[in-house]
Amino acid sequence: MVNLRKRFDKGVTLVELLVAITISAIVIVMAINIYISTKKIYQKTKSKTELDVKELTTKKILYDAVIDAGFSCKYGAKNQVYTNKTGENPLNFNFMYDSSPVRVGKISDIAPFLTDSLGFETKGSVYQVNTDYIMVKNEDVFTELSSRPINLSLYLDSVDQLDKGDYLALCNNDDVNIVKIDSVSDRKVELNIAPSSEYHKNDYAGKYSIQIFYIAANQSKENPENVNYSLFMYTKSGSHKGVTYPVIDGVSDLKISYSILNRKNLSWRDITRNTDLDDIEAKAIKVSFKLKGKLFEKVILL
Repeated sequence: MVNLRKRFDKGVTLVELLVAITISAIVIVMAINIYISTKKIYQKTKSKTELDVKELTTKKILYDAVIDAGFSCKYGAKNQVYTNKTGENPLNFNFMYDSSPVRVGKISDIAPFLTDSLGFETKGSVYQVNTDYIMVKNEDVFTELSSRPINLSLYLDSVDQLDKGDYLALCNNDDVNIVKIDSVSDRKVELNIAPSSEYHKNDYAGKYSIQIFYIAANQSKENPENVNYSLFMYTKSGSHKGVTYPVIDGVSDLKISYSILNRKNLSWRDITRNTDLDDIEAKAIKVSFKLKGKLFEKVILL
């Protein structure tokens, strides 16, 4: 009993202190290693999750754009005769006025149009060479005629979301007239030019816009060699000025191929020029792009 009391009276020995410090150091090092390892796993998981989200979002945007393209006219919208009654020159952008819902091609073929349309907004923009684009007609809103048109007056079931300068596609069984709104009032719009075809109550009237998906980058004057490509979307509604903005950062190398039925087999062909998918009776398109150097693909059945 006396020896035990003497041992406690002496306090902690140097050896015991060193052992305690060593154990504490080991525990601290282990905790740091666990933290670093956990952080690396978190960052890797976060990076993979962000990549997955960008991949799926890019695929969905392009899929929806292609599948939802065109007009929901009850007669269909492929076999009618299209007539431009907007008073504007179709040579500047014929896709705006023709029957094609989806066009694909090389970015080099439309880069001059984008530059002319956007003007100063394209300064510093760099289109990625040897890549493709997807162009679609997108129905923004539609209604029906409440009575026959009278001269320049078009009577509609609804004028919600319609503005001066918007284009309307008037559709019946034989014709689609593209007309331009000059003014909007209660249940009626005045047109710039009267339609040339005959329309009746309950015929389709749809407002639409054009969307173009392509790869570009905003290049900095201070650091021109630093080019980070993104998926951009250009949109133009009626005679209004077109606008463009990045939708998914880090997307590059957009490529489009299409398939046709050849002796009961599907064969894939690369895009070499501006191509309206309806004209070639394509059965599907394959969209490919890269994110952080990794290739992704999406097949869209038409």
